[in-house]
Amino acid sequence: MPYLSVIIPAYNEEKRLPSTLESVHNFLSESDRAFEIIVVDDGSSDGTVGVVNKFAADHCGVRLLTHSPNQGKGYSVREGMLKAEGDLLLLDDADGASPIAELIRLENAIKSGADIAIGSRAKPGDETVVNALSHRKHIGNTFNMIVQSLLLKGIQDTQCGFKLFKRDVAVDLFQIARLNRYAFDVEILYLARKRGYEIAEVPINWTNVEGSKINLVTDPMSMLFEIGKIYSGKMCGRYGKLSAPKKVS
Repeated sequence: MPYLSVIIPAYNEEKRLPSTLESVHNFLSESDRAFEIIVVDDGSSDGTVGVVNKFAADHCGVRLLTHSPNQGKGYSVREGMLKAEGDLLLLDDADGASPIAELIRLENAIKSGADIAIGSRAKPGDETVVNALSHRKHIGNTFNMIVQSLLLKGIQDTQCGFKLFKRDVAVDLFQIARLNRYAFDVEILYLARKRGYEIAEVPINWTNVEGSKINLVTDPMSMLFEIGKIYSGKMCGRYGKLSAPKKVS
């Protein structure tokens, strides 16, 4: 059984994915971690599947999950998390904006007692640098203000695609999560709070990578709509029966 499973959701990522796979595989191969890399293709229409199959043919520990049509990032992450076999499960975005070496910071947080360690571009860090486009930073800050005011007070960055879970915690949360698209991270962290899990927000290095699939006109509205669904569920008691704290070793 692998110590670490890396789940990489991918939608039309034939250009950005190869370098991410190479860096992740090289880093983990040179460490003493037993690992698997799971790429979940979300109904891509480009050569993403071919890229993964070609890489897997020459590198051990890589497997591909695929579904069609496109279902959303949240759906893909949930599929990967529930089929992973590692003791620790890492969500890692296909663009490689978060260097895989930042895994060490998240592992240290888990070793210190956290159940979930989330990479953060917003929490200040003396040894970390974040290179983000100004307009995306502004949109992200506005989104986070809304999320903090309604659902997750104290968490400064819910959307960074670099999150580490203890296996039992991931299985527990992703089995009951329902959002398939933009705000799935918020739902997972909200559920984690309800379940009594400890979340550590960890400053990491992060660099914007060209080729984002986010539509800056329509996607923020879709994200706000999903936040509204979580908030209405909170107010209507739909999440009320999920609050029993869990004991995780």
